[in-house]
Amino acid sequence: MNLKKRLNLSRSATLAGTLLTVTMAGAAGQIMAQCGANPCAGKNPCASQNPCAGTNPCGGKNPCAGTNPCGGKNPCAGTNPCGGKNPCAGANPCAGANPCAGANHCAADSQKNPCAVIRPADYSPGYKEDGENPQELLSRGEALFNDTDLSSNGLACASCHSGNQRYQATFEQAYPHRVAMGMNLYGMNEVQADEMVQICMVNPMASDTLDWASMDLAALAAYVVDVQQGYSGPQKQ
Repeated sequence: MNLKKRLNLSRSATLAGTLLTVTMAGAAGQIMAQCGANPCAGKNPCASQNPCAGTNPCGGKNPCAGTNPCGGKNPCAGTNPCGGKNPCAGANPCAGANPCAGANHCAADSQKNPCAVIRPADYSPGYKEDGENPQELLSRGEALFNDTDLSSNGLACASCHSGNQRYQATFEQAYPHRVAMGMNLYGMNEVQADEMVQICMVNPMASDTLDWASMDLAALAAYVVDVQQGYSGPQKQ
């Protein structure tokens, strides 16, 4: 290609570039003219003073932050009306000696209990107190008089009174009569034969009293009456 032809091509390229630049600049200008300032580039309508950004209506003095109406002196914090001397804290009127806490005078089968050895109100002896008792009853009474099974300590009536031993002088008197054991332990001025049996059951023999309606009590009492009627003092050893 000759020089003239190359010059013509160069000029054509330069002109085309210039026209493209002008065209693009014009287009941008038209766009800017049509749109004007960017509505988002201005002051943000939300950037104005936030109605919540001012004084916080809750940020003021808390109406509850003042003196607590319950924070004053607690009307219940004073002297406790129940904190004084307890009217029940004094000497308990029931704390004294209990009149029922002593020896129960009517508790059956208890030592030194007169109700256990004194004839019941509705009692009727199962033997004849005058000594007119059948031999069968007397024989049974004599066997019981020597029976250690009646006691809890291995004693029998005969353990103390075999051979008419250890009877008091008053034993020569018909029943009822005074017996030191009955007086000293139970305050009894005199005892019947069946009461004497019960006294011996509870004390020397450390056992329970016999049933007042039992044949054993009747037999023992009948035998004791028979021994008493033939008593003339302790037998000589």
